[in-house]
Formats: sequence, structure tokens, C-alpha cells
Amino acid sequence: MQYDASLLVPTFRRAWNLAIAMPGVFVIAWLATMAAGVASDAAIERSGGTGSGILIAYGIAITFVQVWITREAFRRSGVEPAMLVANSLSVYLQGILTGLGIALGLILLILPGLYIFARWYLAAALLIRDQGGRRAAMRRSWEMLAVHWPAALGVGLILFLLSVAPLALEFIAPSLAAEFGFGWLVATNLVSALGIVGAYLAAVALLLNIEQPASTLQEIFG
Repeated sequence: MQYDASLLVPTFRRAWNLAIAMPGVFVIAWLATMAAGVASDAAIERSGGTGSGILIAYGIAITFVQVWITREAFRRSGVEPAMLVANSLSVYLQGILTGLGIALGLILLILPGLYIFARWYLAAALLIRDQGGRRAAMRRSWEMLAVHWPAALGVGLILFLLSVAPLALEFIAPSLAAEFGFGWLVATNLVSALGIVGAYLAAVALLLNIEQPASTLQEIFG
């Protein structure tokens, strides 16, 4: 099987460049994602139930953030995205489709699930940029990452681990939440939101790395 992980580091570098090129947008997206996480966690704790409806509301909320910052990242890169923020539900529904595919792969065997995750990593960014349909975006992502899927897997896993690190720490040391209360809730969601928003920018960065020559992007960012 042919593969190439050479875009792993350049993708992180380009995602960082995107963040510092639009600091206001990045900070707003980061804080909005954090606020959605805090509200979701607090609501689930108060409800005393499974909180499935709350998680759906949280997923929809951060999808609007995803579409907004992805659009801004494309614009900063000289590309006018086709999807409006108002159409964010289409990205949410696509996320359900990709999530089900990844979950099925994980149930069958860990490696197929991770492979599917990597091959569909660009699906949301492509849908936001082109708005050519959810399946078309997933198919295009699958094709584009036929060679570069190790880079997508590396980027995705690193940022995913960052987003879930607070949960792991809380599991290891549950007394921290009780000791620091609301401050702990805010701090953990700030870290988690950094991984989530970083993943949105990383998807745009990887897409640009694959499609655009480095010299072109260097001109854009100076």
C-alpha cells in the first residue's frame, strides 16, 4: 500500500500560520467552543440523565463554529468557500455519517476504524469549500488521502488526544474536579476546545498542502 506521511509537520505549521494570521477569529472560535463545552457539561450534570439531547445540541453548536472558522481560514488562503454558516447542519449530518463509518470500523477492528478516520479527514473542509454534497465530499476526501492518509491520521490523532486529555486526567484524578469546581470545568474545556478548533484549521491546512504548491502559499502568508 502506498503512503506518505511527509505532510504531517507542514500541516501543523500551516495550521499555526492560519491561527496567527487571524487571531481574533481563532480566539472567538476557541472561546465559543469552550463555552459550548462548559454549558454542555453543566447541563448534563444537572440533568442526571444520559444527556443525549444535550450532546446533540452541543454537536450542532460547535458545527456552526467549525463552518465559520473553516470559511475564514479558506478566505485567508485566497479561496472563497461555497457553504454559508447558515447551512452548517449539512456538515453536522455529514459528521454523523463519517462517525458511524468510523465506529463500525472500530467495532470490527481498531485499524480499519483509524484508516477510515484518516481517509475521511478532509470531508467537512471539502463540503464547506465546495458544497457539492456530503457523499461527494466524503468520496473526494477518500481519493485525496489515498497517499497522504498517514499524515491525516497523525494530525487527527494528536489533536484528538489533546481534546480528550482533560477527560483522561479527570478519570485519573477525579478529586481535581471537586477541589477546583467551576474553574476546573472551564480549564478542561479550554484545553479540549484547543484540540477541536485546531483540528478544523488542520483540515484546511492539509487540504491546502495537497492542492496548492508551497510557493503559492508562501506568497499568501508572506
